[in-house]
Order: sequence, then C-alpha cells, then structure tokens
Amino acid sequence: MTKFFKLAAAAAIGTLALSGCSGAGTDNVGAGNSKTPKDLVNAGQVTMCIDPEYPPLEYYADGSGGDIIGFDADAGRALADYWGVKVKYEVTSFDGLMPGLQSGRCDMILGGLYTSAARLQVADAAPIMNAGPAALAAPGLAGELKSKLDLCGRKVVAQSASSNAATVAAMGDQCKAAGKPAPSLSEYPKTSDTVLAVLNGKADVLVETNVAAAYMVTQNKGKLALAAQVFEPDTTFGVFSKKGGPLSPEIASAFKTLHTDGTLAKIATKYNLAPTILDVK
Repeated sequence: MTKFFKLAAAAAIGTLALSGCSGAGTDNVGAGNSKTPKDLVNAGQVTMCIDPEYPPLEYYADGSGGDIIGFDADAGRALADYWGVKVKYEVTSFDGLMPGLQSGRCDMILGGLYTSAARLQVADAAPIMNAGPAALAAPGLAGELKSKLDLCGRKVVAQSASSNAATVAAMGDQCKAAGKPAPSLSEYPKTSDTVLAVLNGKADVLVETNVAAAYMVTQNKGKLALAAQVFEPDTTFGVFSKKGGPLSPEIASAFKTLHTDGTLAKIATKYNLAPTILDVK
C-alpha cells in the first residue's frame, strides 16, 4: 500500500499547483466500448475535477505531486476502465470544483462532496458513500464533546466552501436558543491548514467529514482524537455531473454496477475504509 503522508506536515511541503493536471490518461484517449457515453467533454476520455488534498479519498502519492491516488481517484480509474476510456484529472481548489463542472472543464466531480440541497439545485449527484461531519480536537477536549451544543462558544475550523463549514455556521441559532454563544468559525482552503490550526492552538475543534477525520486521527496519533458523539452521518458523498445532463444516468448506472460487482469494496479496503459505508440507502 502506498505510504500515506501526514496532513499536519503537508503545509510545509509548499503550495500545490492548483491549475495543473495529473493522473493516467492525461495525453491519450481510449477506444471505448458499448458502455461508453457519447457526451464526454473529450471523446475517449473521462475528465474529472478533483482536489488532491483530501486523503484517503484523493491525494498525491508523494505528498506534493505525481500520481493522484485514494478511493475517489481509484474509483475514477475503475469507471474509465468500465467505459473503455482513459481518465484525466483536472486539478483545482476545493471551492473551484463546482465552477469547473459548470464551465465544462470536466465531466464530473469525484471529490468528497456532500449531496447537499444547495448543490443539488445546480448539479446532479449519484450517491457513492455514506458521509457526515465529525468533530476532532486534542484528546483531552475531545472527551468532553458529547453533542453539537458543546461546540458553542468554541473556536471551530473547517475547510472553505465545505458543507462542514456551513454546518458550523448554521449552529448560531441553536446555540442562542440554548443560551450559549455561537461557535467562532474560521475557514481555510486546504485540509492540511485546518489540521494545523488545531495543532497550533488557533482553533479548539476541527469539523471534517467522517472519512477524512478518521484518517487525520491516524496520522496524528496522540495529538488529535475523534469526538464521535457530536454528529451523526446525515448525508452521502456524491459523484456530481451537470444538472439534467445526459451523463448523469450513465454515471449512476456505472457506479451501481461497480458497487454490485465488488470493485468499489476492494478499493475501499485498500484505503482502510469499511466497505459498509458504500451501502448507501
């Protein structure tokens, strides 16, 4: 298994080139087969918008460049194989994923995005994985966090433009109703920076997706702990495509097949994810 890099150290590696492209099939196209959709941005190639800053879903193999790996990246390769085409990863920042899809830079987003109501207003999504927010903090504090209200009045950090940030921002009224101050929310574009904010004491709590949160704890043993009781999984990760576009049903059908035949379960196991999180209901 490819060696994982520590998120907390990722910021020291240097700024990533967000406008570049990486991954198999960047310069070639495939012959296709009977399953190949006819409405790809580039014939013979499926193009995916991705932000390789989100292990274990998508990240650079060596921490700063080269091949993009992770569950989503490998699932993209499996999809390309199923369709008989090559795959290209269109690398962008997290907050540029949806604009990239809508501008036609890519066929889909396979990148750890919740299927929120706001996103479903502007794009279609095929469910791929159960998801939800999780709270991370220093081990001593994590044991004190039992519910969302325990975040009231605390310094909380989340990734910019994420549903996790929206969840924290929406807690203001709940905290007020309980007679407590709202959380003080800070947002950073990179997940590595959100981790560093907690490790450096700039924030008390990090709210991150459950899948990524488990990885962050693994990579920062003794420094971060998961407060599992704070949130319940409440949504799914989706593979996003243009709203009402002809590719949407093709994507949903392909990933359903890859789930049924066990392909996605094998990829999940490779990255220490429980295959049961793929059983989206």
